Amino acid sequence: MMKPIEFNIKPQYVKQTDSVGRFPVGKGNFKEFPLHLVQKMMKEDFDKFSEFTIITAPTGTGKSYAFPFPILNSKKQGGFGGLRKGKRGLIVLPTNALIDELHENFSVTYKNLKTGKITGKYLNVLKKKGFDRWMEIINISKQNDLIITNPDIINYAMHGGYHKNYWGKTGRKEFYNFLQVFDYIVFDEYHLYDESQIANILTLTFMRNIFIQENNKIKYLFVSATPEAGLKEILQDFNFEYEEIIEEIIEEKSNARIIHGKLDVEIHQAREFTLLIENKFNEIEEEIKAGKKVLIIFDKIADLFNFSKSIAKRFPNNKIVKSTGYSSQNENQNDEIKTANIILATNKAEVGVNYDVEYAIIQPGRFYRNFVQRFGRVARGNVSGKIVIAVKENVTFNKLKKSITDKELSYYDFLEITNAAFQSKKFYSEVIPAYIGEYIWCVKQNIIEQKQNWNTREFFKGEIEKINLKDNQKYSFRFNLFQSIHSQIWALKQKYKTGVTISAIENWWRNYRNTYLTFRDNSMIVEIYDEDEEKQLSYSLEWILQNKVVLEIKTEKNDKYEIIKYIVGELKERDKDLQYEISTIPTFSDTPCIAHYDELFSDQKIKDKFQEEVEKLKRKHKKGWNNIDDDLVTLCNKLLNLSQTFNRKRLKIENIISNNQFL
Repeated sequence: MMKPIEFNIKPQYVKQTDSVGRFPVGKGNFKEFPLHLVQKMMKEDFDKFSEFTIITAPTGTGKSYAFPFPILNSKKQGGFGGLRKGKRGLIVLPTNALIDELHENFSVTYKNLKTGKITGKYLNVLKKKGFDRWMEIINISKQNDLIITNPDIINYAMHGGYHKNYWGKTGRKEFYNFLQVFDYIVFDEYHLYDESQIANILTLTFMRNIFIQENNKIKYLFVSATPEAGLKEILQDFNFEYEEIIEEIIEEKSNARIIHGKLDVEIHQAREFTLLIENKFNEIEEEIKAGKKVLIIFDKIADLFNFSKSIAKRFPNNKIVKSTGYSSQNENQNDEIKTANIILATNKAEVGVNYDVEYAIIQPGRFYRNFVQRFGRVARGNVSGKIVIAVKENVTFNKLKKSITDKELSYYDFLEITNAAFQSKKFYSEVIPAYIGEYIWCVKQNIIEQKQNWNTREFFKGEIEKINLKDNQKYSFRFNLFQSIHSQIWALKQKYKTGVTISAIENWWRNYRNTYLTFRDNSMIVEIYDEDEEKQLSYSLEWILQNKVVLEIKTEKNDKYEIIKYIVGELKERDKDLQYEISTIPTFSDTPCIAHYDELFSDQKIKDKFQEEVEKLKRKHKKGWNNIDDDLVTLCNKLLNLSQTFNRKRLKIENIISNNQFL
């Protein structure tokens, strides 16, 4: 094995200001402490913020503590008695684990702040279903000072998901009624969102600006430890006013608080991650004997599961916890993690739970931003620690070896070196306006079709027409493309009435539009009982069929419907022979589009598959055997434009075909 690169990173301090905050230490008693820059500005200068503010604050700087300050200040100035005079905020977090943790922290830290959370799990506890779920969301928002939720719920609501099957009078229960509750929205850990998701978030600003034109003083805050230059480019492109706040990390101890202690770092060239871990078993044992925890972060959950039995065998008397997304909805691992000796994690470790570890062995993740988040998990606070990094590629390792010549580095020097060595995900800012155009059209069409309030429908249509007459061609092109496709499908239905082809086209367009109801991808989620892990959960069928042995398929009945449950066992070698029936790639027939695993391996391959299938349809109907053929060729020419944004999120898998005897 090649000799590792060894060095240390100096302790990291965050500068303190002359402003103070208070923390409760008992009934009626508070402890004062100096605020950091982000905290100070949120407390004292929030009303001067631009419409958009980008906040960069490394892990451990206490940025989340600052989110309620605008509300607390407004309560001092006006209170919430009678007509509400204080501010109300919305925090959007990427995971439910983060939501639960922050909600719990705020409940303890800010006793005089009414903090509510909105997650699918919590709404299930309240036994709210359908449109009642949406009414409860609005009620919770109005009854609290600060709401914490996830982007999935906001996206579903914005695209009319809760209104979809409700045909009564909506009254003051439409999406903009939810938006108008808030004075500011915080998108924390925004670096985890891709281009289409950032576009989704920016669509909220259009919704707010369209409906709440008078006294529209809402502020949007994008917060992360890893800045994204592409976001600033997009805000500039749309002429949005923004400012940037960067929390400075310093090495000087005076007037500062330590956020990370000294870190010893080893970088290994290791193609076999598990072999590196095994070589570190003695170090792991010493850490545990010293009363410390060990964190091991894997790139792939299958690798984690495979290795978990080996490490359990080596450390039989220690508590080992798996911190992954492979868990039941009711599972709360926070208490388990607090008492663990060894934590095995995936990319879930990049945000959220403070693992309180001083020793870690990690794979760097797919992109540089993943690495920075993982690195920030270790030695938080006034403690020293050690992190062992496994680099698979020789080229990356050699770049690092050439660049790291000193035995001691500052944190920012280290980031500069690793940024140059690791792959940085490109932020394709040019596709974001296209996504925004699609989202706005979908929102408009859903408002019309769901027969929401007449004034809402007419006002929205009128404002959209005004926007499209202006110089907003970057997103109006996509808006107009969707309108054109929709209009032609409607015209086909009127011209040719019914038939297999017309029905199939309608079904395809409906399925395509329904993909916008989900913020993430459209994986088939099924009920699982994993005998190997001894847990019951909902998970991606695709991942299960690729990686787990299916032992049995059961059909269980409850009061209303049947549930298909997959009983699975141990891991298997990844199955790449699966085929997929996809309802969002058009076939103009009742026969679904079939795609092989290799054709869906990347977003580019998915785009290529869509384009290939539409081109097939175009060639078929160019022969002109029927009256409808010319019209279908025209439609195909329009559909080819959809490939620009056709990716995993637009991929609706209806069925998975496998050689497994149970399927």
